[in-house]
Amino acid sequence: MKFLACLRLTALCLTLLSSNLVIAQIPKSLDSLETYVQTHPPTDTNYVNALLRLGNLTTKTKANYDRADSLLRVAEKVASKLNFGRGIYQANTFLGSNYYLLGRGQQTLEYLQKALAIAEANKLSPRILANAMTNLGTAYRNLNQQEKALDISLRSLRMQEQYNIQPRNENTYMGIGHALKETKRPREAIGYFQQALVLNRNLKYPYGMAISEQNIGRCYDDLDQYDKALAYYRIAGKHAKESESELLQADILVNTGLVLRKSKRLEEAKRSIEQALVLNKKQESKGAMATDYFNLGQVYEELKDYKLAEQNMKKALALANELKDNTKIAIYTQGLADVYGGMKDFQQAYVFQLERNQRMDSTTTVRTSAEVQRMVAKYETEKKEAQIKLLQQQAKLNQQERERIQFRTNVFIAGSVLLLLLGASVSAWLLNRSRFQRLEEAQKLRKQIAHDLHDEVGSTLSSISILSGHTDTLLRQNRPGMDTSETAQRLVQKIYTDARQILESIDEIIWTINPGNDSLHRIALRLQEYAQPLMESKGVECSFQIDPALGDAPISMEVRRSLYLIGKEAINNLIKYSGATQATVRFERKNDQLQVMIQDNGRGFDPAQLSERTGQSSMKQRAEAMGGSLDVQSAPGQGTRLQLVINP
Repeated sequence: MKFLACLRLTALCLTLLSSNLVIAQIPKSLDSLETYVQTHPPTDTNYVNALLRLGNLTTKTKANYDRADSLLRVAEKVASKLNFGRGIYQANTFLGSNYYLLGRGQQTLEYLQKALAIAEANKLSPRILANAMTNLGTAYRNLNQQEKALDISLRSLRMQEQYNIQPRNENTYMGIGHALKETKRPREAIGYFQQALVLNRNLKYPYGMAISEQNIGRCYDDLDQYDKALAYYRIAGKHAKESESELLQADILVNTGLVLRKSKRLEEAKRSIEQALVLNKKQESKGAMATDYFNLGQVYEELKDYKLAEQNMKKALALANELKDNTKIAIYTQGLADVYGGMKDFQQAYVFQLERNQRMDSTTTVRTSAEVQRMVAKYETEKKEAQIKLLQQQAKLNQQERERIQFRTNVFIAGSVLLLLLGASVSAWLLNRSRFQRLEEAQKLRKQIAHDLHDEVGSTLSSISILSGHTDTLLRQNRPGMDTSETAQRLVQKIYTDARQILESIDEIIWTINPGNDSLHRIALRLQEYAQPLMESKGVECSFQIDPALGDAPISMEVRRSLYLIGKEAINNLIKYSGATQATVRFERKNDQLQVMIQDNGRGFDPAQLSERTGQSSMKQRAEAMGGSLDVQSAPGQGTRLQLVINP
């Protein structure tokens, strides 16, 4: 939930840009500005500037986006008639800011690209051009195009340095800091946020100081340094009050509450989120109110006050349904299922869990049985990962013990499912054909997990056992004239390598079966996490591009696993054999198809001469099993291009 508060807070930085363009004689308060625009004719640039300031303040202090949008469009029209380039530029900038706050990323990008083009066409000052680049960086970040965001923000900073623009635009430093934070480099980001803070202090601008301090706090939060995060949040809160921005105060209070919750200071967390809720009610911001109610519900859940947790989460769900926000609806529905589980009301827990699954996968409900198993295990044993732990234990037990535990597990699952069905008064499900299909799918999932553990872990464990015994024998013999220590050292190194391989294999198996990873976007992020350290270790400059259109589109476990293994094999081949210095990995969605492209500038090869070491035949078989196709284009000395196309 912190993401929503951070999104709104980041967008607020955008509304500050170019405010210095407004002529000083224009009123500053909302009421006086309303009077000014109603009593002055739309015949000069002062009228345009008054409309721009009024639209900006309407967004910042009232969060009335429709009213602000109307004012800014009138300002753009009048500025165009007057051929007032700065006014046209600023109107598009503030329109982009409004769309950012409303969560419309593509429209935000279009308006801010238009603003930059207007600034360049009208040959506006270097300061305005630098501001426009900074704004555009914010739009790119919103679409998760972090490389573009960082590139254009650095261009803005270089322009400011080239023309010695003073004072520097603090939002440029903020943009660079945000891009670094989003790419999991919070320590580097802190330095840029601190530079923005210094600039805002010099300007004696409490609103900007509050935003800078809040972002520093968020970085310390990411680093799990909660005391430092709280210190910055509290200072930011004081400056937000000075700026009289209730919207900003609410953002800071929410983040404060979330950190207090992580620190297990639950009563303080509750008070902080309640204060944010009061402010958001005044602003009539339903999306923010929904977030506050849900966060309060989670705090009450940790306090074991399940009734209040239920009440708050129901309010959050009602607002999300009113807003038709499917992402929030899925999250809040899962939250209610967890609360009812804590209350031991398994009938309601089952109902909400089933609803959540139906929303996450509208085409099939075969995962319902597996989710029920996960839920029962959690609520009866109070261990969220009981099934995974059970499978890990099975890998260490002998065959007879595994069969006994499997039998007991099946009896427990069958009994628990029966109890849920009886409690829910749906005994008819026992005779329903779809129930047997779901049970069959759950059994298939367990067999797949067991098969993966046997293939990936069993043989390696046997190898470790044999090597350990041999190493022990060598060390006990210690015969004169034999270099046993060197041999033992090699065996120990082999044991270490095999153990790491087991850990990686188990990690991949757990990631594969986790329903939370059932989306194209999560697969792309997983491959990026796998590829980046390998690329850096070999000095390969890698551009990793993820199409925002991927979103959180669901995908089956089998397709997700095959897609990940193909990408992993291709990346390994690139690292081992290509000798490349540059590589590009792109995930994009076109015409309801997922297209994955991996390209390098390496030495290339002749595709007609298939090599088992590159695993091309295996990758193509996996692609065909998914109903897709794999195309490999390469030639000696011309690099390699691999393209995978599937219908997810």
